[in-house]
Amino acid sequence: MTSCRGCGQEVAPDLERCPRCDTLLADPLLGAVLGERYRIVARIGAGGMGAVYRALHIALKREVAIKVLLPDFGGKDEFVRRFVREAESASRLAHPNIVGVTDFGKTADGLLFLVMELLDGVSLTSVIRQGAVPPSRALPIVRQVLAGLGHAHAAGVIHRDLKPDNIMLVARDGKADVVKLLDFGIAKVTDPAGGEVLTQAGVIFGTPEYLSPEQALGDGVDARADLYAVGVIAFELLTGRRPFESDEKVRIISMHLSHTVPRMSDRNPAVAIPLPIEEAVLQALAKNREHRFASAQAFSAALEDAEQERGVASGSLSQIAQRTSSPLAPASVPRPFRAPALIAGVVAVLVVAAVGIVVVTRQGSRARTVATAAVPPRPAAATGELAVRIRGVEDLLAAGDIIKARVALDQVLAEHPRNGRVRYLLGRLAFGDNRRSEALGSYREAIALDGGFRADPILLEHLGVALTDSRVADAALDLAIERVGRPAVEPLQRVANGNGDVGRRRRAANALVDLGEATRVDLVALQIAELKKIGPCEGRKPLVMALGESGDPRALPALRSQRSRGGIEGLFDPAPDSSCMKVELGEAIAQLEAKLPPEKRPTATPPPGSRTGSRSLFRGR
Repeated sequence: MTSCRGCGQEVAPDLERCPRCDTLLADPLLGAVLGERYRIVARIGAGGMGAVYRALHIALKREVAIKVLLPDFGGKDEFVRRFVREAESASRLAHPNIVGVTDFGKTADGLLFLVMELLDGVSLTSVIRQGAVPPSRALPIVRQVLAGLGHAHAAGVIHRDLKPDNIMLVARDGKADVVKLLDFGIAKVTDPAGGEVLTQAGVIFGTPEYLSPEQALGDGVDARADLYAVGVIAFELLTGRRPFESDEKVRIISMHLSHTVPRMSDRNPAVAIPLPIEEAVLQALAKNREHRFASAQAFSAALEDAEQERGVASGSLSQIAQRTSSPLAPASVPRPFRAPALIAGVVAVLVVAAVGIVVVTRQGSRARTVATAAVPPRPAAATGELAVRIRGVEDLLAAGDIIKARVALDQVLAEHPRNGRVRYLLGRLAFGDNRRSEALGSYREAIALDGGFRADPILLEHLGVALTDSRVADAALDLAIERVGRPAVEPLQRVANGNGDVGRRRRAANALVDLGEATRVDLVALQIAELKKIGPCEGRKPLVMALGESGDPRALPALRSQRSRGGIEGLFDPAPDSSCMKVELGEAIAQLEAKLPPEKRPTATPPPGSRTGSRSLFRGR
């Protein structure tokens, strides 16, 4: 197969003319010399207004790629301007993640050409067609795209048509997936110091699937339009699906303007993207560019922080599992504890709290009480004109029009400041606008005015998300414990049995006990996490005793780590001080080892200082 130089469609090589556009298929440029130094060797492909060829620099004997403006477009001013603009854009840019442009010229018969480095790789489009890409591979690709864009933006160049077709992945210096950004043909070029803009507002440029809302409206664009496109690309990489899809281009543009970006799991239930990563991508996809990242560097830093927080950067699923699971039992499958363990655990909690190892509430905060009331009735319904206005706000929220929803809701709030549903909608609006702290405050006020909102499914979903956000997790936990109570049992269970802050885990566990849901707590895993927080010997002693009584062998590695280590191992990895509980520690370990199958029980070791023991360190002496 070959490509038609007129329309780019693949056609059989034996055809004389393209069946689609009737262009003569014989390529007169093959074998020709452009600019007296580039011999055209083969045609690589064709785009909207140009064809790309493999060529040889005659003097340097080096292969290059040459993009030629197709003759059919050479006489049209707009296409000539675009082609020249691509050359001008490229002349400002020299970055490892942007295709290198080395020359620009015009033949004697007026043919414009652009000389670039020859890339041997695949387009990002072909990668996405194979399905969702794991974060360990996808995020380094996205950060390289952002690195190239950051360089372009600093040089006063905004791409405006970023999409997977314009991103190549090549191998360089033994590294795979090296990004190269292509096609700055419709770039907006400005003087960074404040020169003339070469394109005007009011004209829509770009590809609908990756179009920022301001581009769709024909407004003036800045670098944040490119960041929106990167957000779409990142979403597509991670899920294998774009956030907005339709057979109608106009419909896609409308979605970018007004529809809420779906959750990644909604677009592809088979993927499980860590929340911090999804949040970074969603921020890049904010309808209002003021709410997006201020720069490509800021977006990249947020992705890097998200990777580090969730352990994605290692690229090893086994390593991730080791870091996020409790010993001998996956955190995602919590094991209910037995009654003896519960009794021992309660004793341990009381002692540990007495010596100050576990912090149940934040310092300086008032005492926390658990809302233990039964599941509440439904919230009171709005009536009359208020009901009509509230439905209008809900419709705007469903359409993702945060700005209009806030204006309408502010007017309703001024007239009905003590209405629980109005406060509830303020919470939904703030959460949708990524102002989570404000959202939690509004939800608290809504429940105080109308207890029926304690069981609202959207409020509970937002609460669950906030509990995973370290910035607002404490406030979310306060809300769950003090105001929501029993309807929050499932998110409280996820916190108690998760891998987050130990203090928050203990607070959630205590709340579940108060709610009569103690069997939901994996107490042994929690005690293990508490034991690993190095503190005074007297504070860890009751935990050691409780774990010994639990009969759960998962605690063995944590208990053994408390023993003193001699020799070279002890010099480089000293154990915590356990002088106050030598007997109790030995008894706890013995209790759990007795629970192991016979073949897994440790063999007796010779007494310290015995002849046999000495020969084990100095073999042969």
